[in-house]
Amino acid sequence: MAGVLANKAETEYAVMLAVLDFQTEFMKSTYSDIQAYVHDELIHVTLARATSIPAEKELARSAEGHELLCRFHRALFDSCQHVLQERIEQAIGVKIRTIVTDFEPEAGRSTLVIKLLEPITRSTTH
Repeated sequence: MAGVLANKAETEYAVMLAVLDFQTEFMKSTYSDIQAYVHDELIHVTLARATSIPAEKELARSAEGHELLCRFHRALFDSCQHVLQERIEQAIGVKIRTIVTDFEPEAGRSTLVIKLLEPITRSTTH
């Protein structure tokens, strides 16, 4: 594992880079805005596209289409989540307990909530 990062801003930046690379490489999604917030043992990441994908937007108009897009996103994420977990753990030097994701196809927004095994503030004060 890489050394523990010195401060909250470095941790948030490292997480943003890991998530962005993962989204591009494995999820085949491109996002124009990404924000990460670290608070103790939680990291909250939001990603938003500058423009929506017309086919997704159209499909999301119906309840069935919306559900299909969300299930597809979940299945794709679940199949390669271990890669993201390893990349984040290596980047920040703290083990991850769980990663939960949500996808809002109409808005082109994805959210990740990462729960760490220990508070990040304890790890970054050494």
